[in-house]
Amino acid sequence: MRTIKSLIFLIIFAVSSLSSFANKELEGNVLYRKGDYKAAIEAYKLLLKDGQESSEIHYNLGNCYYKTNDLSNCILQYERALKLSPKDEDIQFNLKLANLKVVDKIQTVDKIFFKRWLETLSRLFAIDTAATYTILFMWLAAIILALYIAAGSSLLKRIFFYSGLTLLLLSITMLILTNYRNNDLTSTSSGIIFSPTVYIKSAPDDKSTDLFILHEGTKVQILDAVGSWKKIRLMNNNEGWIKSETLEVI
Repeated sequence: MRTIKSLIFLIIFAVSSLSSFANKELEGNVLYRKGDYKAAIEAYKLLLKDGQESSEIHYNLGNCYYKTNDLSNCILQYERALKLSPKDEDIQFNLKLANLKVVDKIQTVDKIFFKRWLETLSRLFAIDTAATYTILFMWLAAIILALYIAAGSSLLKRIFFYSGLTLLLLSITMLILTNYRNNDLTSTSSGIIFSPTVYIKSAPDDKSTDLFILHEGTKVQILDAVGSWKKIRLMNNNEGWIKSETLEVI
């Protein structure tokens, strides 16, 4: 009886929590439509603080920051939203729109072709879908292997062999894509500049040489960290050191 009561309590608690989170998100949406962007920001931030992370919340938060002309936070939230939903055209469009306001116009160096393929293919599926396909293909490959062993004729053996080999290759491919996508989601190797202007140094030392200047909203790749400094790389492959407090990790 105690177990049943505990289960009922957990169900009621879960339902009430979901209802509360839904109300908070609805509250943020209502505030946004009313034009009260600062209050909407607080509503969305509270959702994230409670662990309710989603591309929709980051996207809505980015829209609020765009309306309040907070460029760095706007781009940061759009980047986080895109990380969770890389095929979302609305997020892509708004991010491009926000990036037009960034002072630094950095020419992108093309990635190595196989990295471009991996990135494109890994974003075709949600990570849960890719993992499901991986398991499915592995099970089918195992079944085909059993049929191959049990087959009597050489023709059937050839059919089962090549079918099993194809499924095995597919499962390996999906496993690689799942791992790549998971690394992309959990990566902390990119950040957004938050200072209006910041000098990039040649070494993790205030007295080192100034290499170039960056401005708020610029996206950088984080390569290393030493004390309160981070080594960064731009999309044009320029590198340097920056104080950690001047950027926010995506």
